[in-house]
Amino acid sequence: MSPYFVSQYFADNFLVIEPLVDEPGIKLYGHVMGAHKIPLYLALKACRSQHSDVTVDLTCVDHLAQSALETLVAAARTLPSPGRLTLRTHPELDLPRRLTAHAWHGTQRLQLAEA
Repeated sequence: MSPYFVSQYFADNFLVIEPLVDEPGIKLYGHVMGAHKIPLYLALKACRSQHSDVTVDLTCVDHLAQSALETLVAAARTLPSPGRLTLRTHPELDLPRRLTAHAWHGTQRLQLAEA
């Protein structure tokens, strides 16, 4: 299957990205790998152009590559104040430990919300 991307939507054999219905942001399904950095960046960019606070719902993600996590941290760092990027996650992704291990846990405008 070849990748499909329109605005905030993306789909390939491993990952689906779609807009959230109830709040500004995107929801990811499947495996987020390094090859998905560009579609992830483009979907976040589309959200950020219209909203200062953006949510990325990772509750249906089975695997989040380190380079994809770096893309999310970079997106949070570039949000204009007082905007923030909220990562809705589940314990299996172990994001608190992973962020701390790379000294990203103190990144302004980035917050975690466990589902």
